[in-house]
Amino acid sequence: MKTIAIIGILILTVSLVFGGMTSTVLAQEDPSILTKIAKRAQAQIQTQISNDSPKEIQKLFEDGKKEVEAIEESLLINDLTSAKEHFLSSMRIFTEISRQSATTQFSHTETNTTQITQLNSSNDLLRMYSYVNNLKAIAKNHNSTIDFTQLNGLFEIARNQINSNQFNEASQTIHEIKKSIIQINSELHQQASHQESNRAQAFAQKYLKQLDRLIELAQDAGKSEEIIQKLEVARESLTLATSPGDIIKQVRNILLLQQQFELSESKLLELRITQIEKTIRGLSNSDQINPNPIKEINETLQTLKDHLSKSEFDQANELLGSLTTLLEKIQI
Repeated sequence: MKTIAIIGILILTVSLVFGGMTSTVLAQEDPSILTKIAKRAQAQIQTQISNDSPKEIQKLFEDGKKEVEAIEESLLINDLTSAKEHFLSSMRIFTEISRQSATTQFSHTETNTTQITQLNSSNDLLRMYSYVNNLKAIAKNHNSTIDFTQLNGLFEIARNQINSNQFNEASQTIHEIKKSIIQINSELHQQASHQESNRAQAFAQKYLKQLDRLIELAQDAGKSEEIIQKLEVARESLTLATSPGDIIKQVRNILLLQQQFELSESKLLELRITQIEKTIRGLSNSDQINPNPIKEINETLQTLKDHLSKSEFDQANELLGSLTTLLEKIQI
């Protein structure tokens, strides 16, 4: 039983020193855990110390006891940083004593090899805890509904099993944790892909709506049939695009097309306004046209220009449609 106990403390102490998460995770949750673990390590090591032990080991043990006392003193004044440093120092000392004792007391048996293998599992547990914290942050950012309650419970069970030297049981629990992490990772990936696809489709619909207006404005502005056809082909390609990558590619093509032919919504609206103003001037010179509608048209036209100056294209296009309808009625 002594052999099993010292192997257990080896796994705990070495994993605590080299695992990279003890002072950050466990101590933040319960600072007193540092004292508990250190005293337990001290008690386990003390069973291996006697008057016949080498002087070097006895001196190391006394140094370790002083570090444990320093942990308690630091926690009394809420100096967690110093407590962590003394904790790690005590763990290094006790680990060194265990190593030296193991050299003289333990044979390289199959049991020893099996138990030391659990050290890797203990380190895995600490690394997985950090990884799961990252998954929780990702899930929160994506408003995910994934429930981590069961996984949190498995971590607690694994920690208790290690603390109780139940290494075989701990290994099985860690295996379940790995399976849960793989499942959650897959669910997060699916949810992220779905959200990305939804955003891409919304992005495409925005440009399809804008492209419809551009085609209409280009037709009203008297653009060539070649330009109109290219706009219609671009719209068809964007409609057929399904993946986010394809959608972005087609939108870029549309932007290049707009730049090439100066087909920005602003420019086309300005051109339509110029045409309307020309039409209004012609109507104003006619004795057969009632001046009241012309006044109303001019006021609406000014409002349209105000919307255009603010890049409020939806409102501008709505007024443009109203103006076009009104001018057609006047000209009949």
